[in-house]
Amino acid sequence: MFLRIVLIIGILFLIDIYAYRGMRALFSHRHLDFFRKLVLKTYWLIDVAFIIFAVAWVWYIRGSGAEDYVKYRQFYVIMGVFMLIFIPKASFFLFVILYDLKLLAIKIFRRVFTSYPGIKIPLGRLRYSLIIPLLGFVFAAYMFSITLYGLGYGRYNFEVEEVEIWYDDLPVNFDGYRIVHISDAHLGSFSKEEAVASGLSLINSLQPDMVVFSGDMVNNEAKEAEKFVPVFQQLRAPDGMYSVLGNHDMGDYRRWGTIDEKDSNIGRLVEVQTEMGFTMLLNAHEFIVRGNDSIMIAGVENWGVPPFEQYGDLEKALGENAAFPFKIIISHDPSHWREQIIPDTDIQLTLSGHTHGMQFGISNHLVNWSPVQYKYSEWSGLYNEGNQKLYVNRGFGYLSFPGRVGMPPEITLIVLRKSEVGSPKPEV
Repeated sequence: MFLRIVLIIGILFLIDIYAYRGMRALFSHRHLDFFRKLVLKTYWLIDVAFIIFAVAWVWYIRGSGAEDYVKYRQFYVIMGVFMLIFIPKASFFLFVILYDLKLLAIKIFRRVFTSYPGIKIPLGRLRYSLIIPLLGFVFAAYMFSITLYGLGYGRYNFEVEEVEIWYDDLPVNFDGYRIVHISDAHLGSFSKEEAVASGLSLINSLQPDMVVFSGDMVNNEAKEAEKFVPVFQQLRAPDGMYSVLGNHDMGDYRRWGTIDEKDSNIGRLVEVQTEMGFTMLLNAHEFIVRGNDSIMIAGVENWGVPPFEQYGDLEKALGENAAFPFKIIISHDPSHWREQIIPDTDIQLTLSGHTHGMQFGISNHLVNWSPVQYKYSEWSGLYNEGNQKLYVNRGFGYLSFPGRVGMPPEITLIVLRKSEVGSPKPEV
């Protein structure tokens, strides 16, 4: 752990130094001498000010006397300020690297072609233009602005993603069935109920038949969710609301005095979610009936690839009804889909969360990118493997970084559609 921290600090320092070099180059012209001195002095003053602020804020938190989960949330302020500084610097750093690669290419070009007297190259045109660092400076300013937006407003800007999923074997009475899927509320990150209430009122406006929550209601403790019970009780879904436990719900990121204390916290969280109106599917299943047709809705406790714990029991969740014709399962971690659900079952639809879309990236109709995709092959949106499908929700709340940059909080409306065998299905 110590070596990992040293490595991270080393990388951050390297980025800082390299970006500083770029600033010096950008303001190197003699007519910009005043701005160069101002920018370069301010550059390091920002770092010093952040360190002083972080130390002072930690001191304040430790002496505040607030409950542990409130202190946990207050630490987010440090992360927010850090990212507001780091993201623009890292953005500029990338352009500085491009600039240096350009200079290196010019040097190689000159050395190679000046050795051939018969070839005349207009070397005077190959000037050391600062257009790349200038573009980097503009892009860094843009990243600063959208990070600031993500901290102030983006984390509450709930976005509805509507997707139709087609199945040949969907029971006919469930054609057009509406499921609202949310995940990763992390209610301990919200200081006020109003922000959560605005997202939940949006859910009601979608008129769902069923509401599904795929885990991580809290950061660590059940008490984080208690004041939000009346807000969640306003949700309306005629076929009910179903929930599972995620990795944070299991309390694995907090020190407990005893195992019994940890188990008691999980038990209380189950009670709180039941009070909210959720049916907890803890390695269990229920049936939804419409006319002469029915579908199964199952759920597992958190199951993840190590180092995440594997509390989920797929066999127990399906029980004696594993051969039931049409099944939906809620499993917090999307890695469960490829590891167990695809090879061991014929479950048609899996609903997951967990990744948050890393709360940073690009999410629109043309581009869907986030650094988290280099860890999870399925991290946001709809995935297909034959007749088995997975939908990964990018999260309702936020964790650690108190904002969302390019990855707004998501409310998913899934509409199940019946397709005739052999008929073409619309592209997903």
